[in-house]
Formats: sequence, C-alpha cells, structure tokens
Amino acid sequence: MFPFVILLLVPICIQHLVLGNKKINYEKKNGIALAVFFVIFAVLVMLRHESIGNDTRNYIRTFEKYCDMHWGGIAARTSELGFACFVKTVSLVTKTPQVFLAITALVTTAMIYPTYKRLNADPSLIIVIFSVMSTFVMTFSGIRQMLAVGIGIVAYEFTRRKKLIPFVIAVAIAMTFHVSAFMLAFMYPLYHVKITKKWLLFIVPVLVLMFVFNNQIFAVLGALLEQYTQYDASITRTGAYTMIILFALFAVFAFLIPDEKRINRETIGLRNFLLFALVLQMFAPLHTIAMRMNYYYIIFIPLLLPQVIECRSERWKQVAVLGRHVMVLFFLAYFFVNAYGGGNLNVFPYRFFWEAAA
Repeated sequence: MFPFVILLLVPICIQHLVLGNKKINYEKKNGIALAVFFVIFAVLVMLRHESIGNDTRNYIRTFEKYCDMHWGGIAARTSELGFACFVKTVSLVTKTPQVFLAITALVTTAMIYPTYKRLNADPSLIIVIFSVMSTFVMTFSGIRQMLAVGIGIVAYEFTRRKKLIPFVIAVAIAMTFHVSAFMLAFMYPLYHVKITKKWLLFIVPVLVLMFVFNNQIFAVLGALLEQYTQYDASITRTGAYTMIILFALFAVFAFLIPDEKRINRETIGLRNFLLFALVLQMFAPLHTIAMRMNYYYIIFIPLLLPQVIECRSERWKQVAVLGRHVMVLFFLAYFFVNAYGGGNLNVFPYRFFWEAAA
C-alpha cells in the first residue's frame, strides 16, 4: 500500500505546500505536482510484478510468443494488427518481459500526460478522481486497451482542433489495437455539439428511459455487436451500479455550477463526454463490455470537473469551492478503503517485480 500512499500524497502535498521561494508560483506548483504524479505512476506501472493485473501474465506470454514468430505468422493469427506489430517491434529491441511492460507503460503515459498537463487546473482534484476511475487499475492490467485509450486522447487533440482526417486516422489505428476503439468515432460529433442547460429538459427524460429499458436496448445493440465483432454480448449481471450514481452526480455538478456565459468550448465538449459516459455506464450492470467501451470517455472525467469549477457562477461559488474540497478528501479516502479491500483486477496490494508473488 505504501507505493500508492507516495503516489497520491506527495503530489497533493506539493500543490498545497507553502514555499518560501516566490519564484515558484501557483501554476508552477500545479505543473510540478501533476508531473510528479505521472512520473511515480509510470514507474509503478513499469516496475510492477507480473502478478499485478489480471491480464499481465497473458500479455507476457503473448510477447514471448511473438518474439519467436515471423511477421507473416503474426499477421495471420490476429485481427488487431496494430498491437501485434507494436509487440513484435518491441521484441526486436528486447526479449525481456519486464522491459516490455516498462515500454508499454511509458508509451501509454506519454500519450495521456500532455493533455492532462495542458488542462491542469487543479492537480489534487485531477489526481484523486483519476485514481478512482476504472482506467487507473486498467493501466496495470489491460495493456492493449490502454494503448488504444492513449491513442484516443491523441484523437481528442485532433478533435478539438477540427482536424477530421488525422482524427479518422487515429481512430483507425486505435481500432487495430483494440476493436472496442470504434467507440471513438462518436468523439468528433459529441465534442462539437453545444449541449447547454436548456437541453436538460430533453436529456433527463431520455436518460431515465434508457436506464429503465436498458435490458431491451442492450439486447438490440448486443445483437448488432455480436454480428460485427467477436464479442459475446449475452446479458451477464455485474451489479455495477455505483458508477452510474457517481457519473450522474458529476453531471449534475457539471451543469449546475458553471456560468454558461463563461464556460468555454472545450469544457462543453468534455461535459458532453461525461453525458455519453453516463449513457454507456447504464449498460455496465448488464455486461462488462459496456465498461470497456466507456474507458475512452471516462479518461476525460478527471479533466472536466476542475474546468467546471474554474468557470463557476457567482451563485454557486461557495458550493463549487466546498464541493472541490469534499471531493478531494472523499475520493482520497475512497481509494485507500477500496485498495485495502483488494479493489479489482488484482492490482492491490502492489508488488515490485523483484518481490516474491503472494
């Protein structure tokens, strides 16, 4: 547990530390805090034991298998050629599985960090929300999907700059890593539609109906998914209701707090992603595939909430400030309580690669 204590508390302390050097201003402290978090995070993912993460050993076996295969043989054995080519390329550099894990961690972090750095309004809030999102533990386990999520963030940068062709290319590449990345195709139109508070009169009833009839809707969508992919979309109850409530509360906060005259284009786009994440999460209790498809939008939620607080209206100023402090303390406590209970994907307790497996 100690590595995660360092991961979360050191950056938070850096942000709130009162330094005597006046040259280190607020923005610099924020930048240092977030950079320290991502450096420690990358190191933990790089140096994890192969028993950390449900799928880590499977990926090591894939790496070892691809080391001895020719390019043609690899292409014939998989439909997700991007990941296969990535693994084979790494195998030309190293045959050591731990180095392979380290390289994948560095590549994933390198794709995520620049966008987080650019939108670093409140590192403590970003860090604690990032740590309780499912993408956090998935980074320790789902190498292939998190590489696709990283490419999705690159696609986001093309989206906000209205570069459609590079966006399409990025999505196509992401799909060669993980077929679920076809969900990124919704990103471009989602970002550019301007959903305001006036839309809630229509959106809220639709969300309620989707939740009530999620079984029927999922049955139809699942049939289409099975037809065009290798996924089995049979309904399997997961009991994943907590995140639906959390995302709904985030959505209320994101629409209630801002001054619509101050809110910028990017914050509106990120808020649209949150609404879409809420929609996808409504199907998570029926199948884990819904969560897998949601990773591409969940990764943006930690960036949205600080932006919402930044453009708060005078009416909700005190609520926004109090809400920020409550969220930091609550999610920090939630992370450690959840980790102490074992969490999921076999990430807790953490072990370095040189330690003996439990």
